[in-house]
Amino acid sequence: MIESYHLRFMQQLGRSYRSFIAAFEAHTGQSMARWRILILLDRWGETSQKLLARELGIDPAALTRQIKALELEGAVQRRNDAKDARLINVALTEKGRDTVKSTMARRNEYIEWALGDMTESELEAVSDMLLKLEKRLSDRSVPS
Repeated sequence: MIESYHLRFMQQLGRSYRSFIAAFEAHTGQSMARWRILILLDRWGETSQKLLARELGIDPAALTRQIKALELEGAVQRRNDAKDARLINVALTEKGRDTVKSTMARRNEYIEWALGDMTESELEAVSDMLLKLEKRLSDRSVPS
């Protein structure tokens, strides 16, 4: 039986996540979807859209829409893979690297503001609980 505290938890988790993301985007000026792409490209260098979609866990068409917008802003460039013409590679431009650098500073400010008064043990307890929930959800077999 579903207990009221289960529902309260799920509702609070959703509200907290939406608030955290909305405040991140307002503070940094970057959508979370685009930020995740930019940060991966910064870490990995030029890579294929196929690998990006897999790593980000998003639909390739959704990734293409985000990349096209980033390309229009001048933050990334796309080109065919030299070894496999079926693949499209994406890389940060100089403007994209500058965007990552400036956004990273604002991201760090945001995290310090959002989580700064929470103790390490409080954050570890919440992280442990969320990890336990994530594992439980990902391990569940799909009902037939």
